[in-house]
Amino acid sequence: MLNRVSNSSSDLNIVFRLDSSSVIGFGHLMRSLTLAAEFKQRGANCFFICRDLPGNNSSLVIRAGFELLRLPIHHVATTEFGQSDIRHHAWLGTTWLNDINQCTPYFRKLKPVLIVVDHYALGADWETRAKFFCQRLAVIDDLADRRHECDFLLDYNLSVSQQDYSSRVEKHCLRLFGGKYVLLRQEFANWRSQSIARRKDNTLSRILVTFGATDSDNNSEQVLKVLNAVYLPALTRIDVVISSKAPWLASVRAYASTMAVETHLHTDISNMAELITAADLAIGSGGGSTYERLFLKLPSLLMPIADNQITPLQRMSQDGLFELFYTFDELWQKLMKYHTLPLPKVSASVLFGAPFVSALLLAETVTLADVKPWDVRRNYHWLQQQSLRQQFVLAAKPERSNHIKYWRHLLAAPEQYVFSILSNRCHVGSLGVKNIDEQAKEAEIWIYLGHSDERNRGVGSKALLLLEEFVKQTLLMQSIVLHVAKDNTHAQSFYYKHHYRLSNTALPDAFKGKDVLQMRKKL
Repeated sequence: MLNRVSNSSSDLNIVFRLDSSSVIGFGHLMRSLTLAAEFKQRGANCFFICRDLPGNNSSLVIRAGFELLRLPIHHVATTEFGQSDIRHHAWLGTTWLNDINQCTPYFRKLKPVLIVVDHYALGADWETRAKFFCQRLAVIDDLADRRHECDFLLDYNLSVSQQDYSSRVEKHCLRLFGGKYVLLRQEFANWRSQSIARRKDNTLSRILVTFGATDSDNNSEQVLKVLNAVYLPALTRIDVVISSKAPWLASVRAYASTMAVETHLHTDISNMAELITAADLAIGSGGGSTYERLFLKLPSLLMPIADNQITPLQRMSQDGLFELFYTFDELWQKLMKYHTLPLPKVSASVLFGAPFVSALLLAETVTLADVKPWDVRRNYHWLQQQSLRQQFVLAAKPERSNHIKYWRHLLAAPEQYVFSILSNRCHVGSLGVKNIDEQAKEAEIWIYLGHSDERNRGVGSKALLLLEEFVKQTLLMQSIVLHVAKDNTHAQSFYYKHHYRLSNTALPDAFKGKDVLQMRKKL
């Protein structure tokens, strides 16, 4: 029977299709709820279609204030689901065809602007059918192990590359790859400054243990046994985070009560950011919590607990973002070194991405996208125009080799963010952020349109508003500075219209001796 769908107060309906269970875990549910909260801020009505799988936590949807549309359990053996080229197809609990047929009545009634799919058991076949019922379809994935038919693909693995999906999505698909798109709840932004400030102390006095919600292998208890055996003289407290539905909860609680060090067990928490901020070291698994710890700069010792975690965790470990262990004897050895060595500092390009992702997924004709190789070539041709070079106070035409070398450096720079401006999916300009000052909470921006026929059509204004949102909501800055040529009255008028004002602050060295004005805006 179809669940009753309440009447929506606006036409901006968004449908999420995902599941949670004792096998799947709760990660897909949590990150989709995070994105839904951002959509709600923009006036959207969000609906979650979830199957009643064993050990699910779908009630969190209702608790978060969204409408839950339940799909029934398919009461047959998984062997009856048929063969599939999708590795995790059994996680769906039915065939993809039966699933889309059960979802279709909801799609017809809700007429969603956007469908968001976050499910390892669904791929291009399901998505092709679903696209008949929405204006656009987005997929959240981090496996790169199956084809997708979608308008947007979000994979915020720090190890992801364009090649991972080159044969799995169509060229028209906008790919949101990497750490600037990480979906984190608002609580993490609220605790970031305090957590970073706390990392100045290298003393290991408090450890956070977290192996995902269900911890089906009882790794938490094994870690506690290691911590009981290892000698860490400064350790005064251990916090263990686990779900109330975890199968080993009673055993973990019983062992925690015998610990020599004060140990607290936390179930179904809503203050993970606070616990990460209070900790000096985390011991746990990969998954979504990896990015929470990196965002708050918490050093970690991580153990892969699923096949799909091994490769991305190894790549990130090689980049020095955390250390891996594969056995509990190895964990004991790694802990022992903190008798003499300080805790490592964490440097990771993980940003507060949820507001920016929601803005991009709902953008209409004008949006921003990561820079592609052919965008760099197009920029080169645009800069042959003298009028465009004047905006950047460039006297001579750029040479092709120097131009490509410059852009390679620009795109690889860890503290700069560059985007292509798309109008109706066509590249028409570029913009970016640089000189990010964490103490002053200020960043510098630049923007230009390469196609002259796109000017005076609102493209620049819409692109600027998206960039401002990125600076404010994702980089967590409070003001913007920019530099414009004194004779570029058109650009000055454009920025003035958007509430930028002339600044009396001294020009940076790069602009001294040039006819340049400085403008600022408080966000």
